[in-house]
Amino acid sequence: MMNRYWPYCLAALLLAAPVGAQETITRSANLSVDVAPDGRYVIDVAGDIWIVPAGGGEARALGLGASTPRRPRWSPDGSQVVFLTLDEQTQQIRVHDLESGTTRAVSTANHFDISPAWHPDGERLVYASDRTGSGFDLWETDLPTGLHWRLSDRPGDETDPAWSASGRDLVYVHRDGETWSLILRPFGQPEEVLVSGPDRIAAPSWRPDGSLIAFFVQTADRVMLNIVILSRPRLVRAYANGEHYFLAPVAWRDRQHMAFAAGGAIRERNFDAWSSRTVPFRARIEVAPTPVVERVRRTLPPVVEPAGRIVVRATRFWDGIGAQYQADRDILIDGGRITAIEPRADRPGAIVIDLGDLAIMPGLVDVAARLPENAGAATGPLLLAAGLTTIVAAHEDADRLNALWSDKTMPGPRLLPAEDWNVEVISGLADAGTPGMDELLRSRQATLLGATGPIVRRFTEPPVIDRGVTGVVLGSRPSGLPAGIGLHAELRALVAAGLRPPQALRAGGVNAAAALGVDPALGRIALGAVADLVFIDGDPLRDIADAVNVVAVVRNGRFYSVAGLIEKAAATASVE
Repeated sequence: MMNRYWPYCLAALLLAAPVGAQETITRSANLSVDVAPDGRYVIDVAGDIWIVPAGGGEARALGLGASTPRRPRWSPDGSQVVFLTLDEQTQQIRVHDLESGTTRAVSTANHFDISPAWHPDGERLVYASDRTGSGFDLWETDLPTGLHWRLSDRPGDETDPAWSASGRDLVYVHRDGETWSLILRPFGQPEEVLVSGPDRIAAPSWRPDGSLIAFFVQTADRVMLNIVILSRPRLVRAYANGEHYFLAPVAWRDRQHMAFAAGGAIRERNFDAWSSRTVPFRARIEVAPTPVVERVRRTLPPVVEPAGRIVVRATRFWDGIGAQYQADRDILIDGGRITAIEPRADRPGAIVIDLGDLAIMPGLVDVAARLPENAGAATGPLLLAAGLTTIVAAHEDADRLNALWSDKTMPGPRLLPAEDWNVEVISGLADAGTPGMDELLRSRQATLLGATGPIVRRFTEPPVIDRGVTGVVLGSRPSGLPAGIGLHAELRALVAAGLRPPQALRAGGVNAAAALGVDPALGRIALGAVADLVFIDGDPLRDIADAVNVVAVVRNGRFYSVAGLIEKAAATASVE
């Protein structure tokens, strides 16, 4: 029941069908369901919103074409559907009119809006929005006029609002630190805390007669459907458990019949029954033939290779593949490439770089970064100072910047134009809720790269990467942070989502190189690899936050101290 963000495509149970034909979905993970007054269901499946007839059967797609439409809710008269869309940075609210087939945006600007719910009059929506960057508050909008106004301003988050059938009373969820509360706002009276505790509370819904409120409670090992009976005194009761509930509001067709999503299916239950039953549906989708994809090895843009040999003496280094450091090795570099990794030895006449016990690891790769439009010569050294040695980004001057940054005079990362090096599936998990984000935005690198402002919130719950998923590719663009600092935000987000630090670093190393088709040239310290190395003061294999403590960089076989890189950037910026 956690927010499983990876993989991107929702898992679905497909009936057998030949490749390139029609497939039929009968179950779907993270399914959300609502029921109209006439018994029709609306669900989110396979990247669209679908209407299921009363009693179940063949589903009809609305064909919205929106960005991942989800969480649909019927209007009170069943003529419209409100739903959420997710793009790179925000969740937005839209309303679809079934009669006209038109869809309009409800959200304004670039706000992160969630939990839309209809007012019984059908002309207003209440929702939660993080417009200030300090937490979710409740807002309401009048659809005919487009006016929006705030309903709450508590510390923490106010989410999951729901109006009573009379439209006079409002219930919502409040989270303040580790405390979750279910709060009732009666018309003309003070607010009342109905339930409070350390376990997550979610998705309240009113019984149509206003006699009780159903809500979910999520503990460490299960999800329960509870009710609070609005008697005097209030009575809180466990109603049901044992089903794999999805945390979306229970849908009431009337006071006796309720529908909800559990186990990837539509489930229906009489209020006084001991069990629920499945409502069957069939969502048929056209599946294009699976193309035969031949993996293409790509070549990095040529650069002027430095002459001569240098030796990087590593007390401990991570090769980008294993889970531990290797000790006491010499990394031999000729012409910008690693030519040997040997035991430490005297090397008369060689230029030896020995920075003691600093951890050495491969240069970091961001396959989808956000490079500011005003990026110039001085930007390159600052990106290198963050440990970023290869970047894929869209910029109108990408070729010139790549040539400029490949020279020793004004070094920077290898810049690959996004239009030629596009990677479609990237991580994109960092947001305002990522652990350590405030600390990162106070770092020297953030200040130098102009990333001191607030970061948007993109998830209501921390993303979770399923166990066993190891092929994650790091791309920081969705966070909205500029290149360099976005990379480190993404590393922290990947670890917070469940990866171990070495796995997160591989996402910005060998995995990124494989996605670009240039492995084994990047992302590893190995024979034949490009000599891109980063020197870290700390232990990034234990604490991913240490990865930002960059002391020096070897880029294409040339050594640069961070202090020297910052001086180069400052001197260049003063004359630009």
